Amino acid sequence: MNRGKRILFVSHCILNANAKVEGLASYPGAVNDLMKFLMEKELGIVQLPCPELQILGIRRWGHVKDQLSHPHFKQACGTLLSPFVQQAQMFLAQEYDIIGVVGVDGSPSCGVTKTCRSKEWAGDFLAPEQTWKKVNDLSWVEEPGIFMQIFQSMLTEKRICLDFFSLDESDPKTSLPKLTAALSQAIDRA
Repeated sequence: MNRGKRILFVSHCILNANAKVEGLASYPGAVNDLMKFLMEKELGIVQLPCPELQILGIRRWGHVKDQLSHPHFKQACGTLLSPFVQQAQMFLAQEYDIIGVVGVDGSPSCGVTKTCRSKEWAGDFLAPEQTWKKVNDLSWVEEPGIFMQIFQSMLTEKRICLDFFSLDESDPKTSLPKLTAALSQAIDRA
C-alpha cells in the first residue's frame, strides 16, 4: 500500500476559479503555486463543493454574508457538506492525518477569518445614488463565511477538530507564502 495517509480539504475555487463570481478570479484555473506545494508535500486533496455555484448558479452577482445568512442557504450548505464530514470520519477512523481545511478569505461562503458584510447590499441598482450608498456600506469583517461556519459546526458536532487555513482572494500573491508556511507547520506536526 503506497498511501501517504495525509489529507487536505480545499475550497472549490482553489482548484477551479471558473466557479467564482464573474470578475473576482485572480487566477485563470487552479492556484498553481499552491497545487505544486501540496503535490510536493504528497497530500491527498479533497475539493469541497462551491455552495454559491450549486445554489445560485454561474451567472450570479457577488453576494455578502448577510444575504446568504438565511435558513435555505444554511440547510443547503449542510446537505452539501454532509458527505465531507462523513469522509473526515472515515479517514480519521483509519488513522489518516487530516491536515485541515483551506478556505478563501473574502468569500461570503468560504471565508475563514475574513468575509464581506453589508446591511444595505440588496434590492435593485436602478438609482445611482442608492447604488453608491450600497457600495459604500460594504465592509470586511473578521469572521468566517456561512459555508465554513457550518462546516466547522458540523465537524465539532462529530468531535472532529481540524485546523482551518485561508488564502486571501484579494491578495493571493501575498497570502500564499503565509498559507504555505502555516500548512508546512501543520504537516510537520502530523
